[in-house]
Amino acid sequence: MARARALWHRGVAAFLAVGSVMLAVQEGCFANSTAQTSLAGLGRLRRNSAVARPALKYTYFPLWAKGPAVALALQHSGLEWEGAFPDDWKTLKPTTPFLELPILETPAGTIGHELAILNYIGQQSQRMAGHDLTEFAISQQLLSQAEDMYQKMIKLSLQLKTEQITGEEAAAFWTDEDEQTHNRNFGAKVYLKLLEAFYKSSGGTGGKFTSSGITVGECKLFSTLHAMKLAKAGSWLLAHCKMFRVVLWNEHCNGAFAGRRKVRFNNRGRG
Repeated sequence: MARARALWHRGVAAFLAVGSVMLAVQEGCFANSTAQTSLAGLGRLRRNSAVARPALKYTYFPLWAKGPAVALALQHSGLEWEGAFPDDWKTLKPTTPFLELPILETPAGTIGHELAILNYIGQQSQRMAGHDLTEFAISQQLLSQAEDMYQKMIKLSLQLKTEQITGEEAAAFWTDEDEQTHNRNFGAKVYLKLLEAFYKSSGGTGGKFTSSGITVGECKLFSTLHAMKLAKAGSWLLAHCKMFRVVLWNEHCNGAFAGRRKVRFNNRGRG
């Protein structure tokens, strides 16, 4: 049991305590011909002094948790934005809408909650929301499903930490294939199987659920699958999720993510 507990904590720590990590992302995901490609926290700070401060400021902790999906969506959206880590969280916390991060500061006010921020971005860009109502519905379903998967991993981690479950019970998340159980008990393999089926039924092709492949729901899914990869292993996901190969792994997807760029997430809020 001790070994199973240690393995689970090691995996969860891999994506809950990133701090400074090299991340492989799609070529062009953070590309911009008029600015440096260095990332500040969870977003890219515009470092060209001739460029005015962006209208949007995104703040989150140096973790692979609730932050990356929004950073990806912001960059894909084409909106002018900057990202930062909180310099003084104790002081910042009381000023946030719900005493938590992430937050997005906009001309109209500050927005809290990851999913609310993602949908705000979707309202600013049609390709981020979905080209039509069908794509909008696909994106929103992915948004919710990816959040369910993320919350399940977090819940198991907390239950294990407080000894509400054993290490073996936590490890079962990665092996359980029972689709007949209540959805609150679904294991990773069930979630991945459902995603595979949804990918096919929604007409997904080339690693894209929608025509753009970068809707807010797809950004959230990418972030969650990458968290699973960090918590478990890329090889495990490759063995159990064909769609995962297309979405995340250039080595196994016929160049769908060819020419990936490595970007450093630092812990000072500076690029």
